[in-house]
Amino acid sequence: KKRKGQKLRFNCRIELKTKKEEIKIPSDYRRYISSLIKESFKRSGEDGNIFFEKFFSKNKPKPYTFSVVFPIKEYKDKFFILRENYFNFNFSSADYEFLLRIYNGLLKLRDGFKIFNDNIEVESFKLFLKPNYTFKEEVIFKTLSPVLIRNPKDGDRYFVLKGLLNGKKFKYAEETEEEEIIEALKLNLKSLIKMGIDRKLLDPGAENINIDIKMLSGFKLSPSAHSSNKSNFFITLPAMRGQFQFKSNPEIIKFLYETGIGARRSEGFGMVEVVK
Repeated sequence: KKRKGQKLRFNCRIELKTKKEEIKIPSDYRRYISSLIKESFKRSGEDGNIFFEKFFSKNKPKPYTFSVVFPIKEYKDKFFILRENYFNFNFSSADYEFLLRIYNGLLKLRDGFKIFNDNIEVESFKLFLKPNYTFKEEVIFKTLSPVLIRNPKDGDRYFVLKGLLNGKKFKYAEETEEEEIIEALKLNLKSLIKMGIDRKLLDPGAENINIDIKMLSGFKLSPSAHSSNKSNFFITLPAMRGQFQFKSNPEIIKFLYETGIGARRSEGFGMVEVVK
């Protein structure tokens, strides 16, 4: 499992085809990308279904995150209208097996795989491995996909920095101070690090290493539509975008860069990129 020098992140340009005049992407697009990822795992090899059942039969933390960027022409009736027939999909994992499996699985998902709706098909994938970083003890991350910080005392609600709601009503949002948000994030990171130790991605004792976190100025609310394939709910989650400063052991920082931070990472939240 140790992965010195292995690349654990890639960018994928996914080209689409449709007989319709325009490509319309539902605003709750993350669930469709999650389905694409799961299908890739299933097709990743002869034991793909066994791998999938092992990690997705129960609701447990997964060592990956993703983000998506669309070339949006306009937003209309809960749909993004694309100006071009592609989108960029970024995937990152602290576990090389996950990265290898989705990479192999994606290569088998061409020629008619339907995504977003029955009218849109995947035409081609262009995969590019991202460069590795050599991390030091301090880094500034920016959010590639918005981050969700769950209230540890109420798992249905998410913390938002005081002042960001600006009078807007969000059923699942709870405004609070930076200190409380950071403490909640640290609890989340502890559970991620424990997962890393259990999967032998981090050395025993990593959970005892201190992590200093600061939220830098410029945070913004990023309301994110979310729904499920298993039920008919459709909600707007109070995610945030901004920059964090992290100080810790370089291996811990690298691990968090690869897994993402915050809640619902495997559903397309909390992916970060290095600013400096």
